[in-house]
Order: sequence, then C-alpha cells, then structure tokens
Amino acid sequence: MVNNALGSQSNLSTLLAQSVNNANQTSVSPSLLTGSDLQAINDLQTNAPKISDELLSQLNNETIDEALASNQKAGDVLKQQLTSLFTISSTLNYKLSDEELALRTVISSQHEGLLKNENSTQLIERLNTSVKNIQGAYANTSDILSSLGQLGHEQKTFLASSQQRVERSLNPYMESLNRAKYEDDDNYLFELSVKTKEGDVINITFNSSQGYDEKTGEAIDGFGISYEVNGDLSEAEHTALTQVMAGVGEMADEFFKVSENSFNPLIVPNQTDMSLDFLAGFNSEQLAGFNVSFSTTQNKDLDSKENNLDLSYSIDEALNQQALVFKAVGGQNDIDFALDMSTIGAKDTQQMQQYLASLDQSLEDSRVNSTEDDKESAFGRKGDEAMQQGFALFKGAFASMSSAAERYSNLESLADQHFNDGRAMVADLVDNMITNDVRYQGLGNKAPNTLGTGISKLADFDATFSYAFDNGDYQPKSTIELSQATEQAQLGELSSVTQSKNVSSHFDYQYSRPDYYNKEESYNVNTAVKNKELVGLDQSHEVDVDTKMFEFNPQTNQYELQMAMQEQTISKSDIRLIDDIWLEENENSYNMNKKERVESDEKQDEFKKTSSHSHNKLVTLIGDLDKLAENKDVRREYLTNLSQVNFFMDKK
Repeated sequence: MVNNALGSQSNLSTLLAQSVNNANQTSVSPSLLTGSDLQAINDLQTNAPKISDELLSQLNNETIDEALASNQKAGDVLKQQLTSLFTISSTLNYKLSDEELALRTVISSQHEGLLKNENSTQLIERLNTSVKNIQGAYANTSDILSSLGQLGHEQKTFLASSQQRVERSLNPYMESLNRAKYEDDDNYLFELSVKTKEGDVINITFNSSQGYDEKTGEAIDGFGISYEVNGDLSEAEHTALTQVMAGVGEMADEFFKVSENSFNPLIVPNQTDMSLDFLAGFNSEQLAGFNVSFSTTQNKDLDSKENNLDLSYSIDEALNQQALVFKAVGGQNDIDFALDMSTIGAKDTQQMQQYLASLDQSLEDSRVNSTEDDKESAFGRKGDEAMQQGFALFKGAFASMSSAAERYSNLESLADQHFNDGRAMVADLVDNMITNDVRYQGLGNKAPNTLGTGISKLADFDATFSYAFDNGDYQPKSTIELSQATEQAQLGELSSVTQSKNVSSHFDYQYSRPDYYNKEESYNVNTAVKNKELVGLDQSHEVDVDTKMFEFNPQTNQYELQMAMQEQTISKSDIRLIDDIWLEENENSYNMNKKERVESDEKQDEFKKTSSHSHNKLVTLIGDLDKLAENKDVRREYLTNLSQVNFFMDKK
C-alpha cells in the first residue's frame, strides 16, 4: 500500500531533500538580442581567417621589447580572434569588451539556430561549438604570439585574466549546456528499503537529474520521490525509521556532495566525511535491517564513470547475529567490506584500540609495493587516499557494530547475560594473572603481538576489507581479514572460555603480475576455571609471512623471481596454578628461509639462499615443593588435579 499521509510524506521528503546539494541555474533568454544582432546573424561568416594580414604585418614590425612592454598587441590579437567568430554589420559607437564579444558569439549562434527552427539537441550542439570556438580563440592567440616570440609573462597573465572574466560571464550558459547535454548521464539515485521486526517493508526511492525542457528551452532539475509501505507502521516503528533516515541522509550528503564550475563536469566527492556511526543506535527492537543504494552518473564524454555505493545491514534475532555488507565502485576504485558480528558482547575499550591498531598495521603491511624499497604505496597517491577513506569507514562500522552489540546484549535473556558475564569474569582472571602476577614469564617477544593478550569481552566477529585499483594492466589489490571466536565449555567442576583471534593481510596484482605478500597472525587463549579461580591458562601466538617479488625482464618478455621468503614465529605459554603450585612452560621458535637473485654473467638463474632457525624451551616450577616431596597424599592429590586440568584443556 502507498502511504499518502501528508505528514509522513512531507517529513521524508524533507529528509531526502537535505541529502542533495542543488545549485540555482540560469537560462538564456531570446529577448537579449537587438535588431543589430539579428542583422549580424544574417552576415555571419563561418570561415573567418585565423588573423588578418594587416594585424600580422603590424605585429611583425614590432620588436619583442615593445610587445613585452604592453598588452595592447595581445589584446588586439584576442579581439581579432573573437571578432572572427561572427560579423557585426551595424556600426557601434563603443568598443566591445572581451566578455561582450564572447557573449555575442554564443547568443548570435543560438538565434541563428532559432531562426532555422532547430530543435533543442541542435541548439545544445551550437552552444557546445560556440564555447569550443571561444576557447580556441584564446588558444590561437597564445599560439600566434608565441610563434612571433611575443608571448611573455605579461601576455600570459593578461590572457589568463581575460579568459577568467569570460568564463565567469558565460557561467549561466555553461551550466545550461552541461545540464542539457548530459541529461541522461548526470543523475542521482537513492534507494532505501527498511524491514521492521514485524515483517513490514518500507521502500523509499529518490532520484534527481539535470535535464532540458524543450517547451521552455530551459535547464531544469528533475526530482522524484516515492514512499511505499507494505503493512502498517506503529509510532515506535516510524520513530525508528526516522532515526535510520537521519543516518542514511548524512551519508547521502557526503556521497552526493559536488563541486562545480562553468567548464568542468561535476566532480564526485570521496567518502572522507561519511560515517556509519548511526549503526550503534540502530533500533533492533523495532527494525530488522535495511538496504540502501546511492549512485551518480557523470559526464562520460569527459571520461567520468558511474559511482555506486550499496550497503546492507541486518539483525537476526534467532541467531543473535548482525551483518553488514558494503560495496563502493567509483572509477578505478573498488572497495568491499563485510562484517558478521554477534549481538552478544561487552565494552572493552583496550581491546577495541588493540584491534584498530592491528587493522592499521595490517593495512600498512598489505599496501606496500613489494617491488620497491622506498615503501611507497603500490596504489599511487590518489588510489591510496581512496583506500584510506574506505578503510576509515570500515573501522568506524566495526566500532559502531561493537557498540550496538554491547547495547543489544543488555536486552537479551538472563541466560545470554550469564554467558556474557561468565566471559567477563574469566577475562578479568586472565588479565590479572598476566599483568599483575610477578611469576608470569609471558609470551616471547620475537614478533610483537598486535592482537593483544588475554580474553576480549567484545562480541565475536568475522570482518573482511578489500580494496582494488583497476588501471588496465596494473591491478593491485589489498585484502585485510580480522576475526574473533569464543567458546565456552564445562566438565564437572571445571569450566572454560576459549578464544581465538586472527588477522591477515594479503597483497597481489590480480594476475597482472605474480608478486604477492601474505601475512597471517593468530593468538589463541584457553582457560580452565574451578571455583571461580583460574587453574589453567594456555596461550599461543604465531606469525607467518610468505612473500615473493618479481621483476620484468624485457629480453625474455616475462617476470623473473627476485626474492622469495617464508618466515614463521611461534610463542607458547602454558600455566597451571594448582594448590598454590605455579607450573609454567614457555616455548619459542623461529624459522626463516629466503632466496635472492644474484646477478651473474655465467648463470641465468643463480640465487643466494639464507636460512635461520632458533628454538628454546623453559619450564618454571614455583611453590612449596617440600610438601610434595614429604607428603605422598598431597603429591597424589596434586598430580590428580593436574591430570584432570590437562585432560580438560587438551580435550577442548
């Protein structure tokens, strides 16, 4: 059904109207012509000479010093070039300025078309031709003066200033030209579909285009909006819908933000200021999710392309999951990211900062052009800026969805709250042990742990970000993945929280060349709790790097391997704290294999190979060991409890 309620439709129209920046436009009026102008049209010369013989002779007779001393000759050449575009048969009592000559060129050509009963398409082509002719007049003037050795700094400044004034005068005509000529290419499209928790669907479509009215001969703004509801909305649902509209509207503000001048096409904005912060306050009690699409189509004749953004967000109450899918394509840039996240989680500021820092490090790892030593981005300056903008939006969405999970988990059942509280308690026990217990030896620091030690209280998630730059035969791509998975188990008096954190970065050229870079990092923590005391803690941290670099050989017409390296770092820590006996086992290993091409006249493929390996293990036992040695019953009980904990830990 269509919701025709005036109040609702008006509110939505206002929200959507605020999403687009519109510029006031001016059109050409036929009443600007005088009788003298119409007479001039009849005498129009279509093949005017580039420059009169008389003026050329005069310029040749001037010395370069005389020409540089004054802009008069440059002005004379420019006037001759502009005047050659049309002929005025009537006698004027004043000298026309550059702006007036340019305007008369445009207006006279338009009215010649009107006298011939030309249609709007033909008139637009005339406008286009007139503007090109005016630009050509300035180019011709520069070429003529340059060929005579009389184009100095003063003349360049004079011509640039004159052209700027002319462009300002032609601004209304050029706006009409751009808007009419690219009527089918210059469009904005906004589509939003929202689904309520009760199953009702709201579809909102907004479009704005710039076109040409053949009846009035004026450039116009096309504006359309439809608001359709399948079902009945409650007041609470309408309020929730309005909140989504506000957030989506702010996104639209940034996506449709444009910059325009008289001779350039609309420039599509980046997503620097775009934000998904509104997801943190998404009303999951009333709404189940939404889909939104933005698109702009610009001036294809000037090599602009479509720009599309698609976003989908949903909450599955039965599975306690929320999902976000984002895709933006603009010119050579392609940004994709997806976030699947639980709705059960707590606030963990320190871990959030750790994850964001890990994402930044992964992006830095993957963005580097592996064939360069200067560590500059493989995507170039503009491509790297586009990637950074999309990455900032991705990190913002990650933080917002984590906040939504924190808020949403407070609305769930007591069982879910107990699950969350149980993890929080174990997380605090682990944090106290690894940060405050002086006996703790910790993980090795051969490879810094960017994921952070201990148990995260944040909602579990699986996140992927990718950025691709397509420039024909040059197609670098970066992919970042980050995930967290938590499980709980119980056996008799023992309970546990097990958590895995993983981050990876990948860089390649999408088959346009064989270089690649892979980095995988994981941190796993496994616990055993008895009577609310931590009796077992296992941690492992692993970093794997695999990279290959190639260089193109024009003699063989193929890429040749320059360097290949595999590197692995593993650190482990297993702790048992039973009957106040501290048993800790630490193990660290490092392996590296590398080969590098060596320049040799004797062998075509000669490589230098390097390998490195290290391994160490330390076992620490702290406590009252005398009681174990002197009392068999105490020793038997300790070994029994230790065996139970080890079995419980290994079984998981």
